[in-house]
Amino acid sequence: MKKFLYLLIFFTVSLSAQNSKSKYWLDPEGREISREEKNFLMDKYPDNSLAFRKTKDSGYVYQFNAPKYSTYKVDYKIIKTEIEKITNRVYSDSTIFLINFNYLDDKCSDWFLIKLSSEIFNNIKTFIEPLKKGIEYKSNVIYLALFENGIVLKNKPKSKKEYFFSDQNNFFRSNLFLNPTLCGSFGLIKPNGETLIRNGEYRPDNMYEHLKPKIWDLIFQQ
Repeated sequence: MKKFLYLLIFFTVSLSAQNSKSKYWLDPEGREISREEKNFLMDKYPDNSLAFRKTKDSGYVYQFNAPKYSTYKVDYKIIKTEIEKITNRVYSDSTIFLINFNYLDDKCSDWFLIKLSSEIFNNIKTFIEPLKKGIEYKSNVIYLALFENGIVLKNKPKSKKEYFFSDQNNFFRSNLFLNPTLCGSFGLIKPNGETLIRNGEYRPDNMYEHLKPKIWDLIFQQ
């Protein structure tokens, strides 16, 4: 009986501790807001995305302080070399890379778990596959999905058809995708080194549209 009571108390305390893991919502200036108020911030700060970070109690802080867009000038050869290491493939020097980056501990949905089951993995690919084909059809754009080191993938890295890969050494996390953002980020990297990062929930086909000269030139002339 005592053993049963001990287990019951332990379970209750553990469950209470789990439920006490907090979520904090902050505006760009760091002021705490309610979860309902965050919806108004989307309209108030259209140039920001929702960043996140874990707290010491395993809770989360969500703050509208990540830039929605960032531009960089990178060394394309270094980027291409790193991608070739990750994918074990060789790409031409004219390749434009469209990368969907997924962050560790992202709570966007089941698609952003630390360990992706085969079922979830297949569901993601079922959605992405036609978009990928549309992007790569008669173009020099290659679509890849990268996952921050620590996320367990049920992928087949040796398969020529695979396009989901782990950022094993966190090269891209450390150099390009600097703002952990709810629902991931996208990046476009051109051979001249011009790089556009878009933080927050998005679609690969919408990101692809940024390559249109009138859009791309406008962004990089600013």
